[in-house]
Amino acid sequence: MGRGLRVSDADGNKSTLTTSVWTVISSGVVAMPSGLNGDNSYGVDIDLPGSSAIPFEDISVLVMPRNFKWVITNKSHTLSGYTQNIGYMNSAKTYYKHSGAGVMTSWAAGNLTVKTPGTYDHIASIYPVAFWDHFNNTTFTKIRLFAGTCYLVYDSSAAEYIRVFSIYTDGVPEVDYSIAMKKYNGG
Repeated sequence: MGRGLRVSDADGNKSTLTTSVWTVISSGVVAMPSGLNGDNSYGVDIDLPGSSAIPFEDISVLVMPRNFKWVITNKSHTLSGYTQNIGYMNSAKTYYKHSGAGVMTSWAAGNLTVKTPGTYDHIASIYPVAFWDHFNNTTFTKIRLFAGTCYLVYDSSAAEYIRVFSIYTDGVPEVDYSIAMKKYNGG
């Protein structure tokens, strides 16, 4: 067995990762930006080594939120003597939709006007997300790391379920990441 990173599991299975398989070329902790980039995308760019574009299939990216925050409004509703706490989107905060091509557009939550159902945007789920936002490209000279808090929401005014994000200190302020390349020779 050659030199490399030995990986094993609790059952005793072992594998050695060598430079002919994968080489970690960048890793660490990075702070997410406080706002959108100039092209209305979001995230942090990590440059890849060299000047040639690298094919998608030769790159591996792991990105993990370090912590996250959610920004919602809780309301108590009483019906037939039973009180229920329900989470709604907060109209005082900024949320974004993310297109498959990486563009972010703002989305405004309803303002919770009494007796106006279309202003109550119900939350179905909240969770942190982080991923390599590759904009449907096939070759790369840099990696865009995206992270935010994701909300699955019933948008009452549009009568549909949507996915929106909060970012930076209202979402995911920093991530751990690792970028590896296949058959990288260090040059």
